[in-house]
Amino acid sequence: MRNKIVAAIFLFQILFAGVAAAETLTIESCVRTALEKHPDMVAAESKVASKKAAVGQSAADSRPQIKGGASYTRSDSTDSANDSGRYNASISLEQSVYDWGKRGLRIEGARINMSAAEAEYFDTRDKIIAGVRSAYYNLNRAIRQHEVAKARFENYLKRLSWANSYYEVGTKPKIEVTKAESDLANSKLALVKAESAAEQYRAQLASSMGIPMMEIKNISDVLSYEEWNVPIDQAVERAVSNRPDLASQRKRVEYAETVLSLEKKGMSPEISASAGYNAYGSAPFDDNGWNARLSLNFPLYDGGLTRSRVQGAEADLVTAKAQLESTSNNIMLEVRKAWHALAEAREALNASLEAERRARETYELAEGRYEAGVGSSLEISDAVESYASAQTNTILSLYECKAKRLDLEKAMGGLEE
Repeated sequence: MRNKIVAAIFLFQILFAGVAAAETLTIESCVRTALEKHPDMVAAESKVASKKAAVGQSAADSRPQIKGGASYTRSDSTDSANDSGRYNASISLEQSVYDWGKRGLRIEGARINMSAAEAEYFDTRDKIIAGVRSAYYNLNRAIRQHEVAKARFENYLKRLSWANSYYEVGTKPKIEVTKAESDLANSKLALVKAESAAEQYRAQLASSMGIPMMEIKNISDVLSYEEWNVPIDQAVERAVSNRPDLASQRKRVEYAETVLSLEKKGMSPEISASAGYNAYGSAPFDDNGWNARLSLNFPLYDGGLTRSRVQGAEADLVTAKAQLESTSNNIMLEVRKAWHALAEAREALNASLEAERRARETYELAEGRYEAGVGSSLEISDAVESYASAQTNTILSLYECKAKRLDLEKAMGGLEE
């Protein structure tokens, strides 16, 4: 009975998996899956958790430290009368009273590191969203190009049928059939390559979602033009505010400043206090006592260690500031280039749409002439190739509009799911 239940459950899972595989994937669902499943997101989340724990570790030094211990010692000799044992139990409390702000700087440094890890988390998130969207657009493009290749193949198949008919009745020479067969073979090769390209982009989309072996069948077609404009100065302003990698670099500067302040306190004194209680003797609690201590430690000379650390921290701060400026400059350049590339893609799309319209008209006229038996093989071949090329250029232009808009959104930062 149990085996039958297991088999039924297994069959249900197979059927359910088949339904899920046939389900149409939207770009939004792909992004959500990637944010949940991608290992880079898991790593980024764990890094934030680790840095958060480091803040707690740094703060622990400012809290009282309580220690306890117990021991029993027994000695033995040839004279059994001298055999003895001693007990010892102790508890102590230690507290750093004041360290001239070093403890606070360590905590602040740990918090800055946690903020930097959070910024890196959002940077990873943006990259994963961009990767999914890019793969989705590429697959859309490949599917559309496959449809064009399929239509081109069917056009040549239809033309071969006409050429055979004309040859059989003697209105066209044998070369018409031979040329049609050659064009059909070439179009078949192009169709196979288009199918292969689509499968490769399916694999790319699955990998970008963090599930490389996922079988992707159907996706929504989002390769249509949507008007989207943002002034270039607003795009730069948004990038300066939203780019997580720039925020992370700012935190690195803050951390370098904090480390420098901490290193400058290397020769600062420290005040600490401690108290304890001991119970000891041959029997438990034969004797007991307590102790208390307040101490001041003042370093006099450390062999130049503090001076060297300060010099190193100053150099690290200069490096961090230079890297921040370089990152900011690169981001501004990235935004400007992406903005102009998107504007160029819009203009190219308008030209491609017009070229496709004219190529379609030419193809329809050539097809009508060839079907009527008055057109030549060269005329119909040129028309088919021109129309397929124009369709491909339009698809590429639509893809470029999507891709360049994505580049600009990435450059501005803060990608939406």
